[in-house]
Amino acid sequence: MGVAAATSRKMAKPVVPRNEALRRVKVAETGIIGQDLSSQFEIFGEMVKLVTGADFSMVNILDGKNQFTVGGCGIPVDPLMAMPQDISICQYALASPEPFIIADLSEDERFAGIMMTKPPMNVSAYAGFPLNTTEGVVLGTLCAFHKRPIRLNPEQVRMMRQLAKATTDQILLRTQKANLYASEIGALLGRFVRFAPDGTISELIGFLDFCAHGAALPEVIIALEKDGIITQIDGNWMLTQDGVDLKAELGLAEDGYRGAQVNVPSVGSQLEDLLEKME
Repeated sequence: MGVAAATSRKMAKPVVPRNEALRRVKVAETGIIGQDLSSQFEIFGEMVKLVTGADFSMVNILDGKNQFTVGGCGIPVDPLMAMPQDISICQYALASPEPFIIADLSEDERFAGIMMTKPPMNVSAYAGFPLNTTEGVVLGTLCAFHKRPIRLNPEQVRMMRQLAKATTDQILLRTQKANLYASEIGALLGRFVRFAPDGTISELIGFLDFCAHGAALPEVIIALEKDGIITQIDGNWMLTQDGVDLKAELGLAEDGYRGAQVNVPSVGSQLEDLLEKME
């Protein structure tokens, strides 16, 4: 890979999208960069291979400086590893909502001799389908790479457009869901501080854990006890009357609390499940 990079010709700069500033904002809002969500996007990569016969495929998100491969098939994927955007073929697919397809990279002066055409990638053909949002921005691409020149037929192009839309919908659905939970958590925290004026988001999550599973981190248990929300009776931590009232105020399901010892590990990572149990 190092030899290829050292001997590869520098790629010409593509046209910058007219709405590049907005595009970068929308990419940041997805919250995908910095997370390993490859299992959620692997199926799209597999479908790309089935539809186009590609040797490997990727779901790429481009933030203006770097490209992140959040999913793929036929090639190892590290969603946390950034590749400079200026050496990516996908950067050319950002300026238009239409597919960017190069049937033979060796015949295109922009790409002949670039790093991806050399070992170990050996790419000869590329088909990038933009991940278009309703605002008219392109978050990245669903793309197919072939190790030999190839031309996609109209039916393959149609199906790839549909796959790109489905990929975009998956990304936007995650964003909408995250925003919804953020709004719900903000509302919950507002109610929580009425009972615990100095309460923090960590204490709120700990209280939700406690109500659902009777467990929370030891430091959270101490804080909740100081707030008068829980108390220890016969070695078990239980809700006080204020705790019961707070639980009702938050609209937690009645069957959530089971009671447990303090040394049970916290399950704050299951906050999404807890929110879904609310009335």
